[in-house]
Amino acid sequence: MTNVVPDYLTKLRDALVGARRTREPIAAAGLPEPRNDADAYAVQRAVADEFGWFAGKPTAWKVGASSRSATPNAAPLPARGVHKSPATFARGTFNRILIEGEVAFRLQSPIGADIGAGDTKAISAAIGELVVTIEVVDPRFRDYESASPTLRLADQGMHGALVIGTGIPWRGMLAWETLVARVGRDGEVVRETRGGHPLGNLLFMLPWLARHAAAVGMPLRAGDVITAGTWTGVFEAFPGQTIDVEFPEVGRASARFD
Repeated sequence: MTNVVPDYLTKLRDALVGARRTREPIAAAGLPEPRNDADAYAVQRAVADEFGWFAGKPTAWKVGASSRSATPNAAPLPARGVHKSPATFARGTFNRILIEGEVAFRLQSPIGADIGAGDTKAISAAIGELVVTIEVVDPRFRDYESASPTLRLADQGMHGALVIGTGIPWRGMLAWETLVARVGRDGEVVRETRGGHPLGNLLFMLPWLARHAAAVGMPLRAGDVITAGTWTGVFEAFPGQTIDVEFPEVGRASARFD
């Protein structure tokens, strides 16, 4: 698919490419903001094309939504940043190490763009496994707290890396409202939540993601991992620490930051 960045966003595209090349954060203030999600996705794809991330199809996605009635948003994840737990990252890999504890769906069959929004049976049948993931959020923006939602989306959802841990077979249901999540730092539990995801049952985002992924030429395939937002909030880690995320009903993942 040919990707065209609107002229008003070339400065943003170039700034994001430069930030990734130099590993130096940039200021969001003063950069042009995408006027809508479609323009943010154009920047996403242009940055990905610059680095050749998706010469093949992505094997992992992140998807999220501000509410159950809002249109979700998403980003395909570069394979170079997807790691099996336990993972170790060299010092200097990230601008900041912001941790999100998540559960993800691993597909056992493709989901096509023709899936109905309410076709929960077909969606459920396409899922093979639930796995625990650690997403490392690594914003290119120095002042990311003040960056608009579309700026964050253009920055690949501020994605840095995904660590995929252990899981359980998907059996069609999960007690989302009581799901316990724990974040450990160097063996000590520093955060615990119960039913910590504000959107509850996350299956509702998968039909939208299937349509979006197909529209950008990267349809969802068997084996794809889809992570759908934090259950633990955002926790900052620092070099020299080991972070563990555990969902006792699902599994655990671990990441070491040297």
